[in-house]
Amino acid sequence: MYAKIVKLAPVALVTAGLVLAGPAALAAPRQQSDAVSVVEHKTSGKKGPYPSKSSCEAAGKAGHYKSYYCQQHDHKWWLYYTSK
Repeated sequence: MYAKIVKLAPVALVTAGLVLAGPAALAAPRQQSDAVSVVEHKTSGKKGPYPSKSSCEAAGKAGHYKSYYCQQHDHKWWLYYTSK
């Protein structure tokens, strides 16, 4: 009898915790530091391919991005950008 109580005690504690916490206990935790308003939302992406580094950089300058860089993959240049 005592062995059954010892085995069921942890299960009962977890169940009681979930009942008291409600559905929020099952949801994934949110990080407050990543929360931004719609106005401050930044988009990032990738454009390309470009035939040369100079054409990639020219596209980055013409795009009026907050930041950008060009990186080569398989003999093609790709523009990675962040805009605001």
